[in-house]
Amino acid sequence: MTQKFRAFRFATLTFVAALFLTTDSVVAQEPEGVNQLEDWQQEELISLIEEARQTVTAPSAGPAPFELGGFASQIGTDGEGYVAYTVTIDPSKITTPTVAMYMFLLDPASIAAVSAGETEDSDEAPELPDDAFEYYDFIDVASGGTEPIQISRALTAPGGEYEIFIAIRDSSGGEEVEDDAVPSAPLLLRESVTVPDFWNNTLQTSTVLIPDSLEQLQIPLTPDQLQLSPYTIAGVLRIEPKFDRVFGKQDELSLIFVVYNAGSEDGSKPNLQIEYNFHQQTADGEEFFNQTQPQEFNAETLPPGFDLSMGHMLPVTQSVPLSLFPAGDYRLEIKLIDNAASTELVHDVMFTVEEA
Repeated sequence: MTQKFRAFRFATLTFVAALFLTTDSVVAQEPEGVNQLEDWQQEELISLIEEARQTVTAPSAGPAPFELGGFASQIGTDGEGYVAYTVTIDPSKITTPTVAMYMFLLDPASIAAVSAGETEDSDEAPELPDDAFEYYDFIDVASGGTEPIQISRALTAPGGEYEIFIAIRDSSGGEEVEDDAVPSAPLLLRESVTVPDFWNNTLQTSTVLIPDSLEQLQIPLTPDQLQLSPYTIAGVLRIEPKFDRVFGKQDELSLIFVVYNAGSEDGSKPNLQIEYNFHQQTADGEEFFNQTQPQEFNAETLPPGFDLSMGHMLPVTQSVPLSLFPAGDYRLEIKLIDNAASTELVHDVMFTVEEA
C-alpha cells in the first residue's frame, strides 16, 4: 500500500526562524564558584564533591543506583558538542523534597594518569585533572511518591569518549538539622558517554527527537535556562521529549532534528534529499511497510536568504499519522542523501504502535 503522509510544520514562522539560527546558539552552563552559595549549600556540596571524586580511582561496587539515559546531542559552541541527558531515580531512594547533585566529566587519559599516579611511591595523593565539564545544583523533587524522579540536564565538551560521574544526595534544603546528624549516603554513578564531533565537516545530524511537547521561544534561552530545558534545539525550540516510543493508532509520530555539514554546489544552498522508510517487525522478520514522499532541501525549496556559509542550520521536521499502521513494532529508516557531497547518512528510529 502507498499513503502520502504530510510533512509536519509546527509553524511556518518557527521553521523559517529556526532556519537562520547559527551554530553559536547553544551553550551549557559552567558552574560558578562554590563560595557564592549559601553556607548550608557550601557544606553539603563540598562533602558531596569529595565523595564523588573518590570514585575516579575507587569505583563504587554493585548495581547503578539510578538510570542514566535520554542522551540527545547537537552542535555546541567553539568546537564542542552539546549533550542533554536524564537521570531516573527510584522515589524510595529520595527522602527529602530537595536533592544536591554534582556531575563532572573526565576523559579516559586523565583517569589513567590519576590511576598511574596512585601507584607511584609518593606521600602525596595524585592531583585530579581538570574536568572536561562539571555542574552542580540543588533541585526540588517530588519525594515520597510512587512515580520515578527524573532530572534532565546537559553537558558540553569537545567530541570524544568520556567518563561521566554523577552524585546525588538528600539535601536539607536549608532547614535546620541536628549537629550530630549523619548525611545520607550519596547515590554515585559512573558511566561512559560519547560526545559527537559535529565540527569535522562530515554530514551529521543532531539526535532525532520525538517531541511530547514543543514550544517556539521568541528569545533564546540563557545558559542557566538551558540546564532546566536541556532538550531545547538551537536555544529557541523548547522540547519535552517522548522517551517511551509507544503510540496509539490515534497518534502521530512527529520527529525533529538538525542537519549539519551538508555539502553545497554553490557555496550557500544544500542539495539534500531525506527519505523516510517504515519497516514492520513480524514473526518472519522485518518487512517493508510504507514510505513518505522524500523531503527536498535545495535552492528551489529553501528561502533565498538561506546561506550555509553564514552558519545557518537546517532543521528538519516530519509527522506521520499512525491510524493505518497495524499494531506492532516498527523501524523507521531515515536516509539523508547529500547530492552535493555524494554521501549518505542513515538513522534508525524504533517505535511501537498499540491498538488503544
